[in-house]
Amino acid sequence: MPTVSSISNNRKPIAPFLLWLSFFGPLFSLCFGIAACSTDQDQFSASTNTASKTASASFDNPIIKYNTTDPTNQAGDLIYTADPAAMVVGDTVYLYTTHDEQSLAGNDYRMYDYRLWTSTDLIRWQNKGTVFRYSDFAWARGNEKTGNAYAHHVIQRQDASGKPRYYFYAAVEGGQTAGAFGFSIGVAVSDSPNGPFMDPRGMPMILLEDTAKDKDHSWRNIDPAVFIDDDGRAYLYWGNKQLWWVELEADLVHLKGESYSLDAKGRMQNRDTSKVKIHAVDSLPNFEEGPYLSKHNGIYYLVYAAGFPESLAYATSTAVTGPWQYQGIIMDPLPNTTTIHPAMFDFNGHTYLAYHSADLPGGGNYRRSVSIDRVYFNQDGTIQKIIRTTKP
Repeated sequence: MPTVSSISNNRKPIAPFLLWLSFFGPLFSLCFGIAACSTDQDQFSASTNTASKTASASFDNPIIKYNTTDPTNQAGDLIYTADPAAMVVGDTVYLYTTHDEQSLAGNDYRMYDYRLWTSTDLIRWQNKGTVFRYSDFAWARGNEKTGNAYAHHVIQRQDASGKPRYYFYAAVEGGQTAGAFGFSIGVAVSDSPNGPFMDPRGMPMILLEDTAKDKDHSWRNIDPAVFIDDDGRAYLYWGNKQLWWVELEADLVHLKGESYSLDAKGRMQNRDTSKVKIHAVDSLPNFEEGPYLSKHNGIYYLVYAAGFPESLAYATSTAVTGPWQYQGIIMDPLPNTTTIHPAMFDFNGHTYLAYHSADLPGGGNYRRSVSIDRVYFNQDGTIQKIIRTTKP
């Protein structure tokens, strides 16, 4: 797979800047040194965010270590977390994770619930506990040996009355028609980021039948990510071995064009998707899973897990629906785990990447741990390789 540097000929950096840099660059290097000649988010966004706050360049990773009130510093029972999803509301980052509960000798995922961790500085975190369980979807399938709480995404949007509501999208097994077994994507809604979240549909949003024409493996419908564009239109992205996207209705709980009736309890039935347009994206090299869409300084970024063992790759676009220009790898495969799951977000004028590793004692493929590091941009908007950090 090409690295960021190996595809530089495909990029279109700003020519005037290169001319400027050729003349002034050496002077800046002599005066300030390489570290001070910033090509990071501070410089890239200076014209759009002059009130950036001081940001940490290194973190005590993994940031989630213990199942205690202060999960970074207050020692206690280790907790294994994965698949981060970050939501910023005001001065607070809400970090939602899955929860690995597999034994040290276990050989499969064992995940039952979703956890919430909050911070106002990305250094000190609060443990808010479990906010949702896979079994909160009445249609989900699972047992005491195999959990089904796979990756998820959480967003906020105001309803018609102006009240903020929170939407929890999650991939769990079950809910298929005709008795089939496989993963579906559902949505639950709450008036609080802490939950409780309730299923407003009574059935999944995405079923195996919705993507059967493209792929046939039963875990293809995983890793949902929702993005609301500047014009208010919302889009759901997901997939394993194939990236799909679909536009959502304004209520964020139905696919655009989806029709249905309701039973006596208000649950959906007679679902008809004949007017729903699900798009398959085939232009992303080695797409494996874990799409995460964000927008920074006018550029749309699609970060995703590539290949297997997974690296972290990304593509850029001038539109939320593409076309996407592949840009390369920003994180190589990590020790002891074959998976990576990204969440790239802005906070206090800087950009960060949350992801999971296997760096806690006893860590592995099914016992992962969430970390955070800074994201640094080049002048043309491309992303520098992520520098993984830790503190003693």
